[in-house]
Amino acid sequence: MPIPSLAPDKSGSFEEFWLCLSQFALDPCYKNAGYTVPARVLGLVYANQSEECYKADLKFPLLDTYEGYFTDKNVKIDRIIVLLTDQSQIFSSEEQRLHQKSPYWKDTSTIKPLLQWYFQNSNFTCHPEFEYLIPDQNSPGVDNWDATLSLVEAKLTDLNIDVNQEVYVSHQAGTPAISSAVQFVTIGRFKKVQFLVSNEYFDENYDLKSKSQVIESSRYQRGIQIQKAKQLINKGLPAAAKEVLLGIVDDEMFTEINEVADFFNLKNSFIKGQEFEVKSAVDRILISLDLIEIFFIQENYIQGIALLSATQETFLKAAIFSQKRKIDDSIFQISSVVDWNRSGLFLESENHLNKFNNMQNITAFLKSLSFPPPVSGDFDFYHWEKYQRERNNSLKLNNSRQFKWLCELKPDFKPWANLSWSCQYKRDREDDLRNQLLHNLLGVKKPEVINYILGYSDDIINIFSASTQQSNNKDELLINEVHRAYVQNVKSPLLKALKLFGLSKETGIYNKLQTKLQQIAESII
Repeated sequence: MPIPSLAPDKSGSFEEFWLCLSQFALDPCYKNAGYTVPARVLGLVYANQSEECYKADLKFPLLDTYEGYFTDKNVKIDRIIVLLTDQSQIFSSEEQRLHQKSPYWKDTSTIKPLLQWYFQNSNFTCHPEFEYLIPDQNSPGVDNWDATLSLVEAKLTDLNIDVNQEVYVSHQAGTPAISSAVQFVTIGRFKKVQFLVSNEYFDENYDLKSKSQVIESSRYQRGIQIQKAKQLINKGLPAAAKEVLLGIVDDEMFTEINEVADFFNLKNSFIKGQEFEVKSAVDRILISLDLIEIFFIQENYIQGIALLSATQETFLKAAIFSQKRKIDDSIFQISSVVDWNRSGLFLESENHLNKFNNMQNITAFLKSLSFPPPVSGDFDFYHWEKYQRERNNSLKLNNSRQFKWLCELKPDFKPWANLSWSCQYKRDREDDLRNQLLHNLLGVKKPEVINYILGYSDDIINIFSASTQQSNNKDELLINEVHRAYVQNVKSPLLKALKLFGLSKETGIYNKLQTKLQQIAESII
């Protein structure tokens, strides 16, 4: 039917004129299908109409199917609460209301008389209570998820409904934000919630029909929990997801989540007794490189820095341990002259080395293995002299000596800035974030993390800064810049080094652990 316009005449009363309703038709090819118009418009138009117009013109398909369900199931409803919206405080000016798609026209506050008329003529035995969601002037409105959640929480708290009472909830008639808020709040507030939904279908005559169905709140809760778990897994927090999914997923899925959670503690990367074998160490390095990346994306810088330091130290040991040298006609495995255990990497005692050296000069023998012996003035020269005197003692090789040896073993090895800096014995200890974090519990800022990753090299920092977009606050860098600095200046060159030393064939920088997390998240249903 044509609807009278709301344009006021000079006397202030509404002048009626007919509008074309083709844009509001549910089915342009079938006039009897009816029309849909913005709720506020509907309420204002019918405010002064007779109840005969209501009966002739208006349809309430959702309420009809709900009434049918309660009647068929013989469910007695003690209380009906209807949530209506009014955003007039937000859209207070004529200019804000002028556009026909303004959210102001979607408000349902004006249709209260229509709903009252419906319930008076229905089989419901109780009168509905009308409550209003009224965002204030500075609120983003009922299309905003966070703000609407707060409105609904406050409103349902004020209603003083017994949490132990069975509650039926319909959420289909609101905005997506209101619908989600009503679901979330009622599930969290009431112990027994039934969600009443109306489903459309075509009967045998191809006529569109509607029928109500109750969905147990447990299914909604399961869906919410699964979505929450998926977010946690994708963010690299599988251990937190385990708690959310407890009792929801099957044992096979829970085992898979457990396994990937163990990766974050490197539990599955070696077999007991094989911790210091090269393959096991390389597996841990590859996993750690992905973990560090995830930590930096999360802005968990302390974990990332600590694991980065351990990963690079493990790389030094594994790379040295894996190498070999040809002396005369014999091939010597470096692993035969060093010992790698929980205390570190050690050069075997002279008595042990004499098994391979035939009592020749030990220093010359080690030099033939590309080992750079400490010289006078080196920080470890005292320990070197002691090692030569005490022929049954081994010599612990610190990071600096390991780094020098590794560079001699592979002259074409190109160390990255952070590795070079961290292996300097004489360096500014205040700049050593790893030591400051672990020994003094000092905090860290993003620019400090980037400078640390780049090995405090002025040239590299300047090049990186030139390509970096900074925010208005010069002390704060964009979140992804730490991640970018790590991938470009540590992860990528370390992967290339693993290939150079024959430890791994992989050089791609994509995050396999993150891909695994995404696959698990997608498989949870």
